[in-house]
Amino acid sequence: MATLPHRAPPPRRQPAIERVVCGVDGSSRDEQTVREAIAAAATAPQLTFVAVSPTASPSVSVASLDERRALRVLEQAQALAAAGGVRAATQFVRADDVAGALIGCAGASGLLVAGASGSVAGALLRRATGPLLIARPVPQADDAALHILVAVDDTAAAAGVAGLAGTIAAAGRGHVHLIHVAGPGYGRATRHRLAELSIELIALTGAEPVVDVVHAHHVASCIAQFAQRTQASLVVVGRRDVTGRHALGAVGEHVVRTAPCSVLVVPAAQPA
Repeated sequence: MATLPHRAPPPRRQPAIERVVCGVDGSSRDEQTVREAIAAAATAPQLTFVAVSPTASPSVSVASLDERRALRVLEQAQALAAAGGVRAATQFVRADDVAGALIGCAGASGLLVAGASGSVAGALLRRATGPLLIARPVPQADDAALHILVAVDDTAAAAGVAGLAGTIAAAGRGHVHLIHVAGPGYGRATRHRLAELSIELIALTGAEPVVDVVHAHHVASCIAQFAQRTQASLVVVGRRDVTGRHALGAVGEHVVRTAPCSVLVVPAAQPA
């Protein structure tokens, strides 16, 4: 457990998420994806459900989502949001590049929510530049508190990762659990950084987070196993601010593949 330094908390910071964009495709994954988007909408003033229908290519995995079915799927998502007291807009898009269309709808300041499997999810993991929430169903009681496991290092980028997690926790009346997988350089500076992050989370949520420092050779496996052991509702990890094949880096990509719950991937340069 990190020791908090004796000083006043820093000013409250709210990560700039202007909207939540949720991709729906009529699959069995939609209900969980929509529910994750509704929960995330508490952190942003706008929620939009987007269905993308291919223009021509029959090889696209969601080719069966024609306009008529897409509109029906959007109506169902909107109704589910309304039942939860959330107003949501819908958008129908024609494009063969489904991932690209969703990324374009979200923009740089939007939180993009998508299902955990399929070729589109893989493309989003490689190409998305903004925060990306990969939704995965996990058994949980309706009244269970949201347990957010946040994997942080000791760099400046960790503030954006922890800050967004804290905002989600505050909106959903959940709690934050910080985990740091210690490397050879672990020492006073890292402990101080974890204490700073804890202070920022107290300012955001009003509660002191649990902080665990663990030692492991395989960082991603350790995070996924820790999420399983603590029954996390959501894992939050950072992403290097690059695009392409190695956008997530080995750690983030492996966590997305192996975590037992939904995973939120936050860009390294998250706005404050």
